[in-house]
Amino acid sequence: MMDVEEALAFFDVEGPYLLTTHVNADGDGVGAVLGLAHWLTQTGRSYQIVIHDEKPDPKFGFLPGFENLTPCGAVENTKHFTRAVVLDTPTMSERRIGDVANLITNQTRTLIMDHHAGDLDEGDVRFIDSDASAASELVYHLICASGEKLSRDMATCLYAGIAFDTKLFKHSHPERALPVCADLASSGADPQQIAEDLFSHQTLETIATLGFALSHLTLHAQGRISTLYIDHATYTKGGDLDPIVDHAMSIDGVEVALLFKEDSPGRQRVSLRSRGGVDVNAVANQFDGGGHQRASGCTIDSTLESARDQLLAAVEKHL
Repeated sequence: MMDVEEALAFFDVEGPYLLTTHVNADGDGVGAVLGLAHWLTQTGRSYQIVIHDEKPDPKFGFLPGFENLTPCGAVENTKHFTRAVVLDTPTMSERRIGDVANLITNQTRTLIMDHHAGDLDEGDVRFIDSDASAASELVYHLICASGEKLSRDMATCLYAGIAFDTKLFKHSHPERALPVCADLASSGADPQQIAEDLFSHQTLETIATLGFALSHLTLHAQGRISTLYIDHATYTKGGDLDPIVDHAMSIDGVEVALLFKEDSPGRQRVSLRSRGGVDVNAVANQFDGGGHQRASGCTIDSTLESARDQLLAAVEKHL
């Protein structure tokens, strides 16, 4: 981990700053980007938030500034940004940030802020802490180091990012998250309302997708591994897929749960969860994925059957 002061020194010009996060932006990616954007506004710097996704997940629409998320397709690729900040992913590859990568030129200085380990040679400045609970936590430390007062909008976005990534402090270093979130709550974040907005609203499409996945739940390795899948036809109907793997994880005796999502024909996005005895980050790394010891993900270009066999074999070596 580099010192937060070095990351703070990156913001030595007025801008414009390009702010972005990974494709399929989740609660931490969106929360971190918006929290940083509010700080830039408060300190008189200019920026534009650009993400690959054509339609950001409306579940995060309650976050102040959500309307400022701009799909990459709406930005002229000739626009020049003095600085670029990439949040919640350790790499600026097109695979991770999509078409936004085309807006970052050789003349753009870059800062990567993330809580996942990655390629240490990428980015001009790196603020990486794999012991942090979320990328939003790193933005919190940056703002505190700047001496600026945390606004209600900053606090709301950053609290939401941490709450989302830790699943309300169940995963990803809750011992780091809790004191930070206590300070964010004292700065105006509403923990009860944020939890309600993030986790207590489901669309009919989400319930239907959950039903499909649960109907294809299978146990392996004497009940120590559970798998579910969502085929491409079901995947395209939409819905919030993130919580589905947690249902498979909740079964007594299950140590690892795997959710396979066929986001395009012949390609499986996989969510991995563990109770802690198996390091699913190490498993995901074998497939060019990653994350954390208890929650990780990867993408495999193959049929469902082949991807499932490969993941099961890898997990069983860790049991």
